[in-house]
Amino acid sequence: MKVTKKILRCGFDLDGTLFSIKLMLQRFNEATGKRIEFSQLNNYSFADVFKISDQQEYDIFSRIKTDINLHSKPLKKTANLVRHLSRQGIEIDIITARRESAMEETKIALKESGIVFDKIFINQPNKYNVIKDLNLTRYFDDQGQLIERLMKTDVADFCELTLIDAPYNQKFSCHSRFYV
Repeated sequence: MKVTKKILRCGFDLDGTLFSIKLMLQRFNEATGKRIEFSQLNNYSFADVFKISDQQEYDIFSRIKTDINLHSKPLKKTANLVRHLSRQGIEIDIITARRESAMEETKIALKESGIVFDKIFINQPNKYNVIKDLNLTRYFDDQGQLIERLMKTDVADFCELTLIDAPYNQKFSCHSRFYV
């Protein structure tokens, strides 16, 4: 009988998971003239938090995205976890909704932050398919709505779904939380 070893693979989101969203919050505060603190974020959607339209959110983000993509600080605990897992031979996949045009900036920021990865999947608003196709062992994300939605699918049977703890995702269910 041939025994096959299961390849351990972990997936990570970028913004709010590997990189802090505090610079993004600062830039949105500047663009809207508001003073919202990270601890006050009670929703994942900046449109809802800042009480602006989805189009206004898109327009602001379009203006600040290069700055955000290149200069957001890594979340040290998550970045250290990625390095630790990679040294143990676990494959690291990054799955992000960032636009395709952000690929080079994203790779530069990851390299400068010392965040290693095997593959990156960009422009992935529907992460379910990627997680399922890769047969991930564990997936990390800060978006509570996404993790809770995935908890109700077959992905939850083979993949541990971990929320990166943040003020805006306290009410959502998950397999585990990672505190940064």
